[in-house]
Amino acid sequence: MRITGLAALAPLLLASASPAPNYRVVHGWPVLPDNRVLGPCSGVAVNGKGEVLVLHRGNRGTDAKALTPVNEPVVEVFDAVSGKLKREWGAGLFVIPHGISIGPDDHVWITDTGANQVFEFAPDGRLLRTLGERGVAGADATHFDRPTDVAPLADGSFYVADGYGNSRIAKFAADGRLLFQWGTRGTGPGQFNIPHALAVDARGRVYVADRVNDRVQVFEGDGRYLTEWKSAAIGRPFGLALLPGSRIAILDGGSNPDKVPDHDGVTIAALDGREVGHFGRMGNQDGQFWIAHDIAADREGNLYVVDIAGQRVQKFARN
Repeated sequence: MRITGLAALAPLLLASASPAPNYRVVHGWPVLPDNRVLGPCSGVAVNGKGEVLVLHRGNRGTDAKALTPVNEPVVEVFDAVSGKLKREWGAGLFVIPHGISIGPDDHVWITDTGANQVFEFAPDGRLLRTLGERGVAGADATHFDRPTDVAPLADGSFYVADGYGNSRIAKFAADGRLLFQWGTRGTGPGQFNIPHALAVDARGRVYVADRVNDRVQVFEGDGRYLTEWKSAAIGRPFGLALLPGSRIAILDGGSNPDKVPDHDGVTIAALDGREVGHFGRMGNQDGQFWIAHDIAADREGNLYVVDIAGQRVQKFARN
């Protein structure tokens, strides 16, 4: 794996000395009601109560040409232990729901690549505010172009990965004001080709899954470039999840013709980029992935992965 700018991350080396975790798929998780199936699953997150929120596209499929909302609930809330469905919401709100994130206050953030909008919800699903103009693409303080993910922070500010159209990362104040942004389309340091997922560690460093460039880029909180991680195991990163023990899970979603048929998997890395574990491959059996799209971790370090083509969520317990 190529690692650049490693000196900037040297203080993290001592923090990443814990043993590498191993994972096993939890068979029979989740438990859906009779005659229920999920649509293409695009996002997953875990709230402070240990509930797992799965975002899917219902009957919409993977794309849409009109601003017609999905007419069924697209947010499914599961009990992390039993896998039972506790509640669902989100009908009639989204065109192409894409990413879901949970803030420190348990507010739920969802991006909509069809509507070019970002939404903030209360924990019970009440809409609190909407950013972006519905159906209008742009690259300014009040517009997005198919935004992919949100990383909320403890002070109320938040980063938005924007996304399929703009190839930028934008930081907003708690009141929604644009503070700054960085990134253009390209392959150089600080450039992106579909910044698809975000993670922010305890030190404020920002990790970006730079999907089509087949790498993870790491930045200071103000957007200053630190390093990139790129390897065959990381592949084409779709999702990121921070783990206990100063580690990060990197989800390879495939869609890379150079890796067919054995793509889709999870790489566990230290926060200096050193790979310490890997599991999963392409397939539709338990523990395999079929266009894996997002990943989340709970406080115990268990992982949850959603598939677009597989139309499911799987739990991987940390041994």
